[in-house]
Amino acid sequence: MGQFDLNLSTRPFKPYRAANFGLLTLLLILLTVSAGQVLSYQQYSSLAAASRQEEQEVRADTDMVTGAVQKLNEKMTSGNATAKLSEVELLNRILIRKSFSWTRVFASLEKAMPENVRLLSLRPFLDEQEKIGLTMDVRGRTLGDATEFLRTLEQSDIFTDVSLAVQERKTTNGEVEFSLTSYYT
Repeated sequence: MGQFDLNLSTRPFKPYRAANFGLLTLLLILLTVSAGQVLSYQQYSSLAAASRQEEQEVRADTDMVTGAVQKLNEKMTSGNATAKLSEVELLNRILIRKSFSWTRVFASLEKAMPENVRLLSLRPFLDEQEKIGLTMDVRGRTLGDATEFLRTLEQSDIFTDVSLAVQERKTTNGEVEFSLTSYYT
């Protein structure tokens, strides 16, 4: 007869238990990760549905407000409203001009004016933002006097955005004339 090795006690068992335990642990980790993914998918799906609902409500509100704005614009473009708006704008400009104090302007200029500089003309203007500006024509004996006046205006808190419009022009007496613009606060 052939030789059979039926005695299991003479051969040790192969280490299948450690491999099986490792595979079981890996399976449990994968199941946990999969369950977490399913839960997060459900959570984000419900958040997305709520966001979609909110977006639809906001879109409906936007459409309603856009319609109301269009109706108001139609009323504003009628001839009567345009005339009223131009009248209101004219009255606002008149009020701004009435609130302008020439006494304060001349007092401020007197403090800033050097001895050898003379003011030839002073014209106010309103810009697009309804700010009051002044255009000044000035004559000085020397260029240094004119420069001193310009620096004094730039350093004052009352005059802002001082800019030289026309630079030096010599007259027959050797004096310097220049024009500048500034905003008065």
